[in-house]
Amino acid sequence: MEPDVGQEVLTLRGRGPGHAVIGVLFSQPGLLRSRGRLGRLMGVAPLTEQGMAWYRGALAEIAVGRMLSKLGPRWVVMHAVPVGRRGSDIDHLVVGSSGVFTVNTKNHSGQRVWVMDRHVVVAGHRCDHVRKSEFEASRVAKLLGEILGWPVPVRGVVAVLDPERLVVKQRPPGVEVLEARKLVRWLKKRKEFLDPGQVAQIGSIIGLRTTWQQGPETLLDLDRRAEFEQLQRTVTHARRRRMAWAIGGLGVLVVGALLTLV
Repeated sequence: MEPDVGQEVLTLRGRGPGHAVIGVLFSQPGLLRSRGRLGRLMGVAPLTEQGMAWYRGALAEIAVGRMLSKLGPRWVVMHAVPVGRRGSDIDHLVVGSSGVFTVNTKNHSGQRVWVMDRHVVVAGHRCDHVRKSEFEASRVAKLLGEILGWPVPVRGVVAVLDPERLVVKQRPPGVEVLEARKLVRWLKKRKEFLDPGQVAQIGSIIGLRTTWQQGPETLLDLDRRAEFEQLQRTVTHARRRRMAWAIGGLGVLVVGALLTLV
């Protein structure tokens, strides 16, 4: 299938934060909802429950991407880096003099997150965030090391967006779990052990598809940022509609109750 007119096919370096998640949101059936005129009037959400989960994930990656943009020119940052041939991607890949970091963004806004070694519990439910982050980091280290011919230090990071509370009782070995708002400061404080030449070597290959064993995926490579921004406006508008109907309904109930007292 060819891309629509006006939609740019992006290179890996051109991908913005949330690129892969947004691509799935607009290409996978069952995530967007057809509402009709009445549905729009009543403020029905344009996303299904499953679609909302993908939408929140995209918002989190965009938020963290915005934070990472403050690292400065000495750092190289890429987003939604596709790895392998099964649709996997790394939310954010960060390269600097202190090494390479794979950042896995998790939107746990308003939820309590508890970490004990490799165990992560979110709102009472156990998650495998650490295991996935370990796998991402080891995979990147292996791929980069094979090409460059020297061991590349890669550390996995789980960046938790806006949790109600994040409690780390015992840090997992090899993976950092922290609040997203602390990510940039944490990165800048890491010990430097790569020289500029090594950083340049890594930077020269991370934008190549051959590095990640990934072929072109025309549909998922489309630049759909404008569509997502429109979706954000639609979601906001629908939410305001629902609030207006709820407030209006409450007003009717209050008036009715007052009239019974007259």
